[in-house]
Amino acid sequence: MDIQIQGGRDVMNQWVDVAVKGKAGQLVANVTTVLDGFVLADEDLSPPEDSYQRTWHQVGTGIPNQTHKVVVTAVDDQGKQESASRTWQD
Repeated sequence: MDIQIQGGRDVMNQWVDVAVKGKAGQLVANVTTVLDGFVLADEDLSPPEDSYQRTWHQVGTGIPNQTHKVVVTAVDDQGKQESASRTWQD
């Protein structure tokens, strides 16, 4: 699966954009998104889909000079799990 993560400082907190796309016939069945250790979403796609995209605004904390980490874990319709992460600092 192709997992893309973008994020950064929003007006008051953080924003996060996640996109997951299956490769060569893979279907996305579940996507879990975690920001700084807190689950933003754990979503089952029923029926599984070719792709998934979701954006969050004003999540997490907005403390200057803080490091943030997003971890995305995607599971395909065959149960294969893949993860990706992105880290940035305010």
